[in-house]
Amino acid sequence: MSRTARLLELLVRVQTRAHFTSQELAEEFGVSRRTILRDMAVLSEMGIPLRSTSGPGGGYSLPRGGRRLSPSLTMDEALALIVSYEALLRYPVSPFSSEGVSAVTKLRAALPTDVVRELDALREHVAVVEPVRDYEAPLLGELLRAALDGSHLKVTYDSIGSGVSERVIFPFGVYASQGFWYCACHDYKREMNVGLRADRFLLVERSEEPDGPPRPPHIPLVNWTHEVRNDLGERLRLRVSVSERGAKSFELVSLLGRIEVEGNAGALVEAEIPRSEIDFYASRLLSIGTDVLVESPAELVWAIREKALEVARLYD
Repeated sequence: MSRTARLLELLVRVQTRAHFTSQELAEEFGVSRRTILRDMAVLSEMGIPLRSTSGPGGGYSLPRGGRRLSPSLTMDEALALIVSYEALLRYPVSPFSSEGVSAVTKLRAALPTDVVRELDALREHVAVVEPVRDYEAPLLGELLRAALDGSHLKVTYDSIGSGVSERVIFPFGVYASQGFWYCACHDYKREMNVGLRADRFLLVERSEEPDGPPRPPHIPLVNWTHEVRNDLGERLRLRVSVSERGAKSFELVSLLGRIEVEGNAGALVEAEIPRSEIDFYASRLLSIGTDVLVESPAELVWAIREKALEVARLYD
């Protein structure tokens, strides 16, 4: 259970019990007493008036009249939490999807009736409408557990480009992007940090070899994109002309970042891309069509041309 789900569960339970101890809660949640004490401190910081007594028969209780509590959330904060959960749950798989549903239910149960009524009225005008991708990733949870344990993994992976292969990886964690879950890891076969699609793992097993590879330096997931971008070897200078319409393309903005356009003249974008990712950039830029023209590097121009010819030959 994630900490967020556990805190919301605690929030509900303390409202329905006259008296409880940290040891009782630790056993119920399967965590240490120290963890529960930290959680109770967080609840106190949220404004929940917990009363603690020490000694035999001691524990926690709520003051008289304090049995109906609500978290210290504004309407916008409660809505943001629920919409965030709903966005995450649109992924067909998740390492904690069932907990997300439970957390939203408990959050609503902990809010005052008038707040829930207003929240429901607001929800009629807010929706998450991202397309849902259809795939399975049964090993996603194992990838996350290995990252938490700091374990190397022997995996069988089905790559789009090179097919099925075996490799050893060290997972840093999992992240969601554009409808798919990825494993952020160090791939010893390629000797670099990469993001591997979780649904393409065919087999995962712990590698317990004492003479195995050393653990790579930890990379926080918040820095993952920047770190991987700087770890892909030789870089080439990219120069592309973008039309006014192309500058508004989600595909192009997600690839190159925000594009500033002056008037109706379009824009000239310059950046650096890894030589090893030429095929990836060629596929993405080709999908934008005539709203983008690559001027350099020559390797990317050639790759886009070849892909376009392959498409054209299909319709000869």
